[in-house]
Amino acid sequence: MRYPVLPNTPIKEIIFSISYDEIVDKDCFEKFVNLEFIKNRFSDIKPSVTNQFKITDKGINMSNDNSGFHLKNNNEVLQMRKGSLSYHFLHEYCSFDEILEILLKLWSTFDKVTKDNLTVNNVSVRYINVIEVNNENPVSELIQLYPKQSKNRNIVKFQNSVTFSYTNEPEYIINAVSTQPKENLVLLDISVNKNIKKTKIDLAESFKPLREIKNRVFFDSITAKALLKYSV
Repeated sequence: MRYPVLPNTPIKEIIFSISYDEIVDKDCFEKFVNLEFIKNRFSDIKPSVTNQFKITDKGINMSNDNSGFHLKNNNEVLQMRKGSLSYHFLHEYCSFDEILEILLKLWSTFDKVTKDNLTVNNVSVRYINVIEVNNENPVSELIQLYPKQSKNRNIVKFQNSVTFSYTNEPEYIINAVSTQPKENLVLLDISVNKNIKKTKIDLAESFKPLREIKNRVFFDSITAKALLKYSV
């Protein structure tokens, strides 16, 4: 189905992620972040530190483990962890094709510095929408995933999470969350992921069906009034 392009999109963050089977060591992460191509793109590069707890006969020992890296610039974040790589585009809209092109370039570069070819086991996209609400545009007139508002009910905050798949595409798992963190804002957070069972895949082709599905979820989750709101 062909969905309309909204000139005034509520999208505030887009995340494309790749998960893989292999255990990548610290040397590969460090080699990747020290490439000139990476250092020129990301101005802020920091290790991702997690606390490790180990119980011994002498008690509990705690140590820090540099299990990946967090790379950032003005509106891009690259999060690298053991078993996954995710690219975030923040604050502005960027087309699906453009983000996919950037992700594939980063992934290809990362794959080349590892000792073995990485085996992809999951791909996912996530779109976080921020929708403004007020007395003239209450939640119930904009979002379909919500506790129903009525004249005798004043909803201050809510969070609603639904995990499902469409019957004609059961291999794609969708998680749609609507929440109201502030009185005048509602988040519509849509994730679509697919497990990969083949050892050799065309990564670009694996991502492309996710665009249609995340669009379908978004337009299934908003009202006609919301569509008009973001069409001008």
